[in-house]
Amino acid sequence: MKLPITGGCLCGAVRYAISAYPIGGFNCHCRTCQKAIGAPYFAGMFVPTSALAITGDYKEYATIAASGNTVYRGFCQNCGTSLFGRNSAFTGIRPVAATTLDDPGIFQPQKDIWVADAQPWDTMNPDLPKFAGNPWH
Repeated sequence: MKLPITGGCLCGAVRYAISAYPIGGFNCHCRTCQKAIGAPYFAGMFVPTSALAITGDYKEYATIAASGNTVYRGFCQNCGTSLFGRNSAFTGIRPVAATTLDDPGIFQPQKDIWVADAQPWDTMNPDLPKFAGNPWH
């Protein structure tokens, strides 16, 4: 994986560059992620907050996670692409949507989380560890 890691939204109005290697990768199957992105799970990677440089105007939508923390989901205000987030309890890291990377093939999920909310038709990688909820509690 070569730095910087770059990505952006569908229309190109919002771009980002990540100047450090990701801390980890995950597939989140919680209902909030499903609804926010319109897909069975959010494929995300955690990056250090200080390593994420964003250009362009985006909006955030705040929700309360099952943990009770506030999650702010960043999206392009033009095309609606869900790009990244931030969590009120974890200010040093930010989740970035792996599918918005310029080269999404570099993404390597390490676990499936919130599988208790996974849709019955969602086929998960059997080789990844599964967590019913949040594995970081």
